[in-house]
Parts: sequence; C-alpha cells; structure tokens
Amino acid sequence: MDKRDDINRFRKKRAARKFGINLAIFAVIILVVVIIAANWGSIIAPLKDAALDVGKGGFPVDLPGSTDYVLDELGDNFCLLTDTYFYTYNSDGAMIANVQHGLQNPAMASNSRRALIYDRNGRDMKFYSRSGEVYSNSTEDTIDFAEISNGERCAVVTKSEKYTNCLYVFNGEGKQIFRWASPLYLIDRVEFSDDDNSVYVSVCGAQNGELEYYIMRFDLDNAEGSIWQTYVGSHMVFSLEHSSKGVFAVTAGGAKLLDKDSGEITAETSFVKSVSQIPRGDIRSVLLEDSSGGYVLTVYDDSLEAAAALSLGNVTRVRCVGRNLYVLADRTLTEYDSSLNEVKSTELDDDYSDMIIIGENAYLLGYNIVQRTAV
Repeated sequence: MDKRDDINRFRKKRAARKFGINLAIFAVIILVVVIIAANWGSIIAPLKDAALDVGKGGFPVDLPGSTDYVLDELGDNFCLLTDTYFYTYNSDGAMIANVQHGLQNPAMASNSRRALIYDRNGRDMKFYSRSGEVYSNSTEDTIDFAEISNGERCAVVTKSEKYTNCLYVFNGEGKQIFRWASPLYLIDRVEFSDDDNSVYVSVCGAQNGELEYYIMRFDLDNAEGSIWQTYVGSHMVFSLEHSSKGVFAVTAGGAKLLDKDSGEITAETSFVKSVSQIPRGDIRSVLLEDSSGGYVLTVYDDSLEAAAALSLGNVTRVRCVGRNLYVLADRTLTEYDSSLNEVKSTELDDDYSDMIIIGENAYLLGYNIVQRTAV
C-alpha cells in the first residue's frame, strides 16, 4: 500500500477525533449556558444586591404621597408598600429601588432578605429582594393571605368553591413544593419552623354549631397529612410564633404553649381583657385593652404566668427586638427590658403611626415621611 494513503488516512482519523472533541466541548458549553440562563435570577440577585449603587440619603425621607403605607424591615434596610409601588431604602434613607407592583389590593410579608407582596382576593404574588423583583407567580384560586419563611420559602392560602382553603408552599424560585387542601377547615394563620421544613397552621372548624380551633403541624416533605393536630378551644387564634421553647399561640381567650414535636399543650393562661397587639419576638408579651380604653402590657414566663405587667395610656405600636420592648405612644418612644423596667425614653418631634427597630435606630412612619431616631 502507498505510504501516502496511510498518512492521509491517519490525518483524516486525527481530524475526525479533533472534531469530536471540539463538538463535545461545544455541547458542554451550551449545557452550562442553558443552566446559567435557567437560574440567572437566583445567581445574579445576591451579586446585584452586593454591588448596588444607592442614591443620596438623609432623614426625614419624603414619601411620594399615598392613601396608605405599610412600613417593614428588610434586613438592614427598610421597605414601604403603597397601593401602587414597592420602595426599598437603605439605613441612611437613600432609595434603593422603586417598583410598580400592579396589584389591586396589595399586602406584604418580609424577612431579612426578601419581601412577598400578594394581591388579597386576587391571584398574583411577587417576590422581591431589596434591589428588585426576584420572581412573580399566579395561583388558580384567589389569595386569602400569605406568609414568608425565614429564608426564601413562602406559604399562600387560597379559597375556592371546591375547598374552604388550600395551603401552598413555594420555594425561592416560585416552584410549588407542598399543597394541602382543606374541605372542612378555615385556615387562619401559618407559621414556618426555624429550619423552614415545617409549618404550623391554625384552623377553624365547627361541631354541632360550635366553632372549634385547632393547631396543626405539617412537614413539607410529607404530603400525607398533618404530623399532629391539637384542639385549642373556641376562641380565634390571633398569632402563632415558633421558638425553641415551643409554639406560642395567642387566642382571643388566652395564650397557649405547645410542644413542637407532639403538639401537647404544656402551659396556658386566660385573658380577662381584649387583645390589642401581639409584639412577637423573643419575649412572650401581649398588649391588652380593657373596656375603658386603658392598656396593659404583660410579659409571660415559660409557664405562661404573668412575669411583669405595665399599665399604659394611649399606645400606637409595640415592637419586640431581642430582649427589649419598644412602645410608641403619642410623641414618645420608650424602651423597656424584659421585666418592663424603663431603659430609655425619647421625645419625638411629631406624631407617628408606626415604627420599626433596625439595629440601633427606630424608623418612624409619619405623614408622608419616614424619620429616624437613635434608640
């Protein structure tokens, strides 16, 4: 055989092998590009947040004017929801983002990194970071209410003709990971566990014409039904909180502490006054109002015995941060420790309708402004 034929055949084999290798590399590159494109939002969101260039700050922050504002925290930042827009600001009062949400009846729930905005009695929901929209989603039925987890999961409760309520849980990309349909119970509250792998749900049913309230626990990787269900009485559940001590439930008639693993009621107390506010947080506390309009702020121990109580006049808002309580009343902001001893009182320059505590500062919502004061 001619040596030139051998050389040509060798060259053709080498060229074919090189072409195959190049084709394989190209296919891998295309696959990586597709994966990055599919997950671009979750990949770029933290980078966008870290590199965000914000505007000039300063207090008071002048607001654009709206019929109603919802003020909440977003980590070290604060956010505002109006009937038209969602705004985020940094701790110095500089606007980070403003987004037109397009919802008819917007409501908001937020944690340290994300804000969930949903349309009450509508079908749309949107998930935001401090710099903008992460994803949007729609439900088949109208939304009753929604809650956000400690991380990026959220729970959405809908109502329909077939079921009294349906509970959906979505992950950080907006994908449904859990569903529970309730043909018999009306869902009132949802609370995520610390690791976001369980939800505690308060529901209302009826037996022989009498209302009955239960608290249930669902593990999100188990679609078979609740892990436990506990009857908590005939009074509506106003609030659910989860901590290492258990599940703290405040009802219209009193408070109960339930074991998180078994659902057993380990402590309870009754109220003789009406529930006005529930500060939530590391201190178990409730602001109660009597028939004459007077307020009593009460702190409870692990046995739900009243450990401290304080009579107050007019109260606008009570917040719990760490082991301290902050009371906004008239033009005064007062800080108390867990025993309700006064730590600090600050005179304010105006009347404010709401406040949040972030770090060492209080952010106060006034008439078309947000003011900041040290605490």
